[in-house]
Amino acid sequence: LSRPTSSLRTRTVASDQTGNMGSGASTGIPDTLDAEAAKGLVGDKFDQAKFDELKGDDGKIPRASLNKLCKPVLHYFDVSGRGELSKLIAAVGGLEIEVVEYPFKANGASAADKLKAGVMETEHTKAATAMGMEGCGLPILVHGSLKINQSAAIQNYLCSIGPNYPPVNPLQKAKDDMFEGALEDCMGVGAGIVLSGVDGSMMEKAMEKTLTHLTKYIPADGFVNGFDKPTKADLVVLMLPQPLIPFGATLGGYDFAKFPAAKALAEKTAAFPAIAAWLENEHCNLKKPPREARK
Repeated sequence: LSRPTSSLRTRTVASDQTGNMGSGASTGIPDTLDAEAAKGLVGDKFDQAKFDELKGDDGKIPRASLNKLCKPVLHYFDVSGRGELSKLIAAVGGLEIEVVEYPFKANGASAADKLKAGVMETEHTKAATAMGMEGCGLPILVHGSLKINQSAAIQNYLCSIGPNYPPVNPLQKAKDDMFEGALEDCMGVGAGIVLSGVDGSMMEKAMEKTLTHLTKYIPADGFVNGFDKPTKADLVVLMLPQPLIPFGATLGGYDFAKFPAAKALAEKTAAFPAIAAWLENEHCNLKKPPREARK
């Protein structure tokens, strides 16, 4: 069987190796750009030949074509964790990105745990140093001259440049960000259990608290923000019951049917064509262990 197509391209770092660009972006970027304006945004990744292919008779390219000049590159581990939401955002936004994976290594769940454990020397820490991001954890996003870490910052940036991502207003974005923060809270509890010995019973309590609250914002029909496609809030609800790491590994056979609205929204989101294609892609890590454990 042929694999479903996806806008995401992935390469893996083996364990023995060391606004608006789209529909939701900043209004500070004009609708069309000449070569100098595009070069200022893309930085040293600017490709004059590619620009010439994309430009119109006026010598300019449309704002949405900036992503064709230079793909964002997402650096993350070979597990789901905090990196998968960014991939889902890119998928729903029709944004072509490259994903570079590293073997999963961690020395603690919280920033305090990691500082106490000391500096690790692994494939991902070496790569971060080489990118000029020494001491920064994954995910890291590189897009032209832009280099950032922190999952929420990366997610918001990818939302803003996806050519097909819904044009959320400030109220809708605030709701999306609340859902994303709830996911981060749950991720923190799960990571604490897996990596730092936190009581495993805390995961079910955290999940139930989170879903009880988020259910208040889930409509009877459709997606959270009323678009005909998912936004970040819907993708979060999809992610809460899906990832093997950390939720599957810490919740076991938890029955999400006690939250029917969330369960229905997760199913609707999973069925959206761009997301359905990504969930079947060989590089989707939602339900997979680290690559070393897949052998």
